[in-house]
Amino acid sequence: MNPFVSLPARLLSAILFASAAAQLLAQPATQDPAVLSALHESADFHQRGQLTSALDSARKALKLAKGSCAECQRQIVALQIEMDRPHDAAASAAAWASHAATPTEKAAAEYLQARALVLEDHEKHSDSLLQRADQALKQAAVDNPSDPATHLLEGRVLAALKRDSDAKAQFAACLTTPGATPLQCRRASAYAQNIALTTNDEAPEFTIRRADGTAVTLDSLAGEVVLIDFWATWCGPCSRDLDYVQSIAEEFQHDNFVLLGISTDENEAKWKSHVAENRMIGIQVRDGNHAVNDLFHVNGIPTYLILDGNGIIRFRTTGALKDLRTKVREVLKESAPTPSTTQSVVRTAGN
Repeated sequence: MNPFVSLPARLLSAILFASAAAQLLAQPATQDPAVLSALHESADFHQRGQLTSALDSARKALKLAKGSCAECQRQIVALQIEMDRPHDAAASAAAWASHAATPTEKAAAEYLQARALVLEDHEKHSDSLLQRADQALKQAAVDNPSDPATHLLEGRVLAALKRDSDAKAQFAACLTTPGATPLQCRRASAYAQNIALTTNDEAPEFTIRRADGTAVTLDSLAGEVVLIDFWATWCGPCSRDLDYVQSIAEEFQHDNFVLLGISTDENEAKWKSHVAENRMIGIQVRDGNHAVNDLFHVNGIPTYLILDGNGIIRFRTTGALKDLRTKVREVLKESAPTPSTTQSVVRTAGN
């Protein structure tokens, strides 16, 4: 089974910067005011959801930079992916890689090319696309050996190609690469122990704040099974589900479990009043600008997601109520602690 088949384009574009190489290119090296102005224009269009105009502005920036602007290239690829044009994105990333100024920049382009190829495979279901992604990632690892994200994605691609031993070796390489984040290490360890987990999507990193200003992040939920409830005070089905969802939080509150309620209410006072009146437990936050909803590609409410302790999405449903209690219980049972040491994962990869 292809581990990327359910990955929506918006979610994929949101996590394109998982690569350390790509993160190094997050700020354009150019100081040309015209280029920077076009990039800012592109970002403004993107913020307003005007993706075609955003792409035109990014291309204008690249033209003004005479083809030498890594951030322009990255922005073009990300926009093409978000516009469900993975074939174009893969071609743009390949062209970028062919004339990148440094090995690190080339590796970033190759990583994004692989991302685009696996999304294109989602549409066409062709192993040849995954094989091309494999080749792009192998070259990225040569150009920048210190990028753990390259190894992590390569492992998932190899798992989709049924090359489990090679996939586990890549997960081990991710864990032993200096600079690997705790989240990358947890996922690499989990995948190495249970290759079937690679068929699930990975939750994007996010930050949202409680009413008192305390930040809630994916890292802050590490090790917990998380039921995310996307809801709103004006949503009838959400209100009908409220007591049931709260009962799940009460039942599992002493286990490694967290309920994260994310409201889309724009009216903060109304949201606070609703939470207080209903004595809602769990972590309750408000996503008034829909930033986290967009990251998780939430198109309707209520939407429920269950994440395991490694931030891997194990269940998702929108609309009609499902048996969430059973699903939570299953993920809690399956989420046995994974090895935390490099040696244990390396041993697993060698089996």
